Parts: sequence; structure tokens; C-alpha cells
Amino acid sequence: MAESSHSRLALLCLMIPAMLRPALAEAGFGNPAKGQSLFVSKGCVECHAVRGAGGRIGPDLGRTAVKGSFYEIAAALWNHALTMSDKMKEFRLVRPSFRDDELADLLAFLYFLNYFDEPGDPKVGKVLFAQKHCIQCHSLGKEGGSAGPRLDTLPRGTSPLRIAQDLWNHGPAMVPAIRRLGLDIPKFNGSEIIDLFAYLRSQGQRQAAHEFRSAGDPKRGKRLFREKGCSRCHAVLGEGAGIGPDLGSAELRGSVTQLAGRMWNHWPAMAEAMGALGMAPPTFKGEDVADVFAFLFISRYESRPGDLARGRTIYRQKGCVVCHGQEGQGGGIGPSLRGSSGEAKEQITQRMWNHVPLMRDKMGAHQIPWPRFDAEELAALQALLADGWKSEPASQGALTKKQGGGSR
Repeated sequence: MAESSHSRLALLCLMIPAMLRPALAEAGFGNPAKGQSLFVSKGCVECHAVRGAGGRIGPDLGRTAVKGSFYEIAAALWNHALTMSDKMKEFRLVRPSFRDDELADLLAFLYFLNYFDEPGDPKVGKVLFAQKHCIQCHSLGKEGGSAGPRLDTLPRGTSPLRIAQDLWNHGPAMVPAIRRLGLDIPKFNGSEIIDLFAYLRSQGQRQAAHEFRSAGDPKRGKRLFREKGCSRCHAVLGEGAGIGPDLGSAELRGSVTQLAGRMWNHWPAMAEAMGALGMAPPTFKGEDVADVFAFLFISRYESRPGDLARGRTIYRQKGCVVCHGQEGQGGGIGPSLRGSSGEAKEQITQRMWNHVPLMRDKMGAHQIPWPRFDAEELAALQALLADGWKSEPASQGALTKKQGGGSR
């Protein structure tokens, strides 16, 4: 690959580890900074680009391929393992293997690619500024209304999350004002809010110093989520109230700025619900929004734990029993899987990846089809592998109790 592409990749990715805080380590993540280096040293960059910087053999991993939770990323990696192996052989590339925490670091890097946005399009943002009726209340240069504050006084280096935070804080005044004018409250779909913010930033003050903003502190964000009253209405992966949508759900994926757009879209409904509960809409300052969104983003990475009983079903349905035995004890074709007992999901995924070449040969020799998993199936299977078949199946436990009761 050309030297310029390596340089572009390095410049693009350096901002990720540079903006992360030590709190991510406390959350059990791999190291995205190390993952960035591994993406190059393991040869991933030879096939995959990151937002245009890198190879063209496989998909661009900064745009389409690695969205969602850990299990969604791991399932995509597994399901494409054979295709990737074929392509690496075709282009005479060495298939990477991983040890220690290397795969955990790489997956953390890939996940955080979706934390930050691609640069928005200011030209599209200018059109949206008019279409969403922002121009009727706010002025930029010589155009616009005067009902709201001027928006060309922002520093050009203002972070998108700071703009989103200000937008939220002005909701109590903005929404009634918009309604008095007989206008629809603007909603943002896809990357619209990113394009709009790009336009606002392009019109800001050049001489103002650029703001440095971190990726957020998830530990502080978790506390703020409770203190600001968010947990009174929203659950995160099933933990919390169910008045509003679960903020750990896959439907709310995307960058933190896109999450801010969805948050604004629900402002009227949230304000009404908070009023019914006797709550005032929370206000945010400093890096509050960045911290809350960091907490939500990390929670989505972990996703819901796999169901152990479902894991036993998947183990049978996908044909794992043929090679590894009914209880993972191993057989004539494959080794025992009991060695995964107690391992973290990243380590189990790494063990599976490293085992692909041998698995492929043995399965091909016995005409066994390659198993494919969706995220929920993989989570369930890994729950079983981590348990090591120590937990008794629910049906067997119920039968044992029934038999025991009849003998007394």
C-alpha cells in the first residue's frame, strides 16, 4: 500500500487513543491504541480501509462493516473467516493469528471507529439550515432571523457534542417558540445533524481557539445518567425503567453525534413525560453530554449477556457436537472445548479465530458445513463455552427434582 495511505490512516486513528481516558480500561475494554497498531502490523490494512485510508480488497471498516455490539462485530468476523482466508491466500498475504489480549485490542479499535463521525458536508448542512427552519430564528452572517441567538459567534473548533449540548439546554425555550411560529419541530435523520453541525462550524469564528474535548468519561457518565434523572425513564440493556426506549438497544447505534440527534428528536415527547413525572428537563454543562454518551456507547459494546440454555441449543443446531462431543468433551474430530471455561468473550473469540484453518480442513474432510452465527447466537454459544458445561440444563434439573420428590 502507498506510504501516503499509511500516513493518512495513522493521522486519522491517532485521535482515537489520544482522546480516550483511563476510565475505559476500568470498563474492561481492550486498548484501542494498541489495536490501531495491530491493524497495521497484522496486515488488516492491506485489505481494509478505514474511511478511505487503506486497502480496497475488503470493505471499509470505518464506514459499513463493524457496527453494533461486540458480538455483532465478532459474528461478522467469524462469518467472513473463510472468505477472508481465501482472499489472503489469493493475494499471498499471511493470515494473522493473535495471542494475549491482541484481538481484544483490535476489536476495541474497530468499535471506537464508530464513536467519531466522518466529516460532515457543510454544503448539505447549509441546505438543512434552511429546510429545518433554523434560519427563521437564527442568523449567520447577513441572513436569518433574530428571535434566537446568532450562530456565527461559535468558535470553528467547537465540538459537535458541545453544539448538541447547547441545543438540548435551549429546548425549553426553543420548542415553545417554534410552535408559536406554527413550524414543525425539526427532526434529524441519518447524518443530517452531522452535516448541519459541519455548516455551523464552518461559519464560526476563525480567531477563536479550538476546543479540546475528550471522548468522554464513561464512569462519570454512568453517575450522571442517574443524577440527571435519565434512569427514571430509560433502561440500559434491560437495567432501569421502561418508560422510554432502552438506550442500549441496537436501534440506537451510531456515532455520539447521531445519538445526540436522536435525543433531540425525542425532546417534545421526553419533555411531556418528564412533566407528568414532576421532573424538570435536565441541563448539562462542561463535558456532561460527552460523558453520558461515552457511558451509553460502552454499554452497547458489552450488549446483553448470552443465554446459557440457548447456548446449548445453538451448540447442537450448528453441529458443534459432531466434532466436539455432546458436552464439549471432545471427540475423534475436534478437541475438548472445556478449556474455554471461565474465559472472557474476547479470549474465546480469539481462540475461535486462531482455530479457523484447522477447523476448515477437518470440516471439509468430513463434509461438515461451516457454521454461521448472528450476534445473539454467538453470545449464547460463548456463554456456554465460558460456563464449561458446569450448569445443569433447566429441563434436566426439573426432571431430577421431580424424580427426587417421587422417591421420598
